[in-house]
This record gives sequence, C-alpha cells and structure tokens, in this order.
Amino acid sequence: MLSSLSNIIRDNFIHKVTLLGKYTDKINVSETQDYIRVDSGLPSDTFNNIVLLKQIAQQSKSTIIQEAVHYFTQKKLPMALWSWEDGIDNTVEYLQDIGLKKAETNIAMYANLHTLLPSINYLEEYIMTEVSSSKEIEQYAEVLASLFGDSEEATQVRAYYKYLTELPSLHHTEIKLYIGVFRNEVVSTGSLLINNNSVGIYDIATRQEFRGKGFGSAMFNFLITEAQKLNTSHCVLQASTDGINIYKKSGFESICNVNVYENRHLFE
Repeated sequence: MLSSLSNIIRDNFIHKVTLLGKYTDKINVSETQDYIRVDSGLPSDTFNNIVLLKQIAQQSKSTIIQEAVHYFTQKKLPMALWSWEDGIDNTVEYLQDIGLKKAETNIAMYANLHTLLPSINYLEEYIMTEVSSSKEIEQYAEVLASLFGDSEEATQVRAYYKYLTELPSLHHTEIKLYIGVFRNEVVSTGSLLINNNSVGIYDIATRQEFRGKGFGSAMFNFLITEAQKLNTSHCVLQASTDGINIYKKSGFESICNVNVYENRHLFE
C-alpha cells in the first residue's frame, strides 16, 4: 500500500502529464480506475504515458494494463509506463510478463517547503526568469531538446512545446516555466507544476557546454524560492539515483521508487 506522500507525488506527476490535455484536443487523456493514459499525438516516449493508479496485485489487473499498452503498440507509438512501487508486490513481474522492459528507476522525493532554506548563489551574468512569451517557450524547448542531441526525440520535444505557444488560455497558476540566461544565451531550464495540494519541481536541465558552472544548482534553489511564494507546504520531485544526494542535502527525503517501463522494442 503506497503512503499518502507517495500519492501526493504521483498526483502531481499526473497533473504534469495531463495538463495540456485540458486545453487542446491534440492530446488525448483517458482515465480508468487502474491507470491514466496520455496520448500526446507524437511518436515520443517522453510525452506518451501510462501512469498506474494502483499496484498490480493480481493477474487480471495485468490484462487490463496490457490493453493500455496495446493501444500504443498497435499504433507503433513509443510510450513510458510509470509505476509507483513499494517492492512488496508482483508489479514488476506482471509488467515484464506483458512484454515491457524496465528503462529506469527514479526516486520519488518530498520536502516541507516551510523547512527548506534555499541557497542564494548569485552567479555573475546569470539571470533566471519566468517564461512569459512564445519565443521564451521555444527557447525553453531548445534546452530540453539539446539533451537528446540530433535524435528524433529532440524533434518531438520541440513539437510538444509548440503546443504551449498555441495555448494562450493555459492557466499559469498551474504551470510555471523558467529559463536561465547567461550572457544573453538561454542555457538552463526548470519548471513548477502546481496542483491543489503540492508543487512539483521538474525539467532542471543545462546545455551540455555550460555544465559544471553551477547553473543547475542555482536554478534548483531559485525554484524552491519561487515555490515558497505559493500557497502550499508540499514540494515534490523525482530524482535519478545519481542525483538523489543533492536533493537530500537540501532537505528532501526519499519516499518510494518510481519504475519506468518502455514498449519501443515491441514494434521496432
């Protein structure tokens, strides 16, 4: 049984992956009692997602999940299935039995915003600001796309954020994008996703050629400062196993594992 904090973290992630579906019919969101399925309309396992709402406790449930996976596989669309797991059930085995491969494991983390003391590191010529125009959304997307090099996924990242530039009605109390500018060049990103009981920190990224200069750390602390202005005490994020200690030192605690599974091998 997942803890209440695990559910808070998962609910914030669901808010992230489903948000644009509220504003555009280009993204299809389907919800059952067992999972949420997001079809971004793009051939991308970054933006096509299945989020399990329950751990798989019996074989019959894996059949239901298999139908959700088949939705993407029959279209030859890559997707990622996100599973919040406590390690005491058979979820991993059931998902592997239906043909999925585990791609990565993230650590779901939580902190009380009122207890965090973000470092204020002023880096010369580095300015962080909230995105406020279509051009800045495109610049934000370019930083994230750079993580994928010249791959097809980079193209899909640009296409996804193009959706945002076409959505003037998107409520900015739900999502806030930030860019870090160094010597007039956008070099880093970060975002806050705000739902009714938490704020999530996502997409902290720095262009390869500007890493090691403290821009990512400065953005993280800036996002905490921005989050502390909001009307919530719950702050959540997902960390890679490599980055977990950075967040622990800042006051975040590990809550559970989030396993990510992929389907690309089923149709390629």
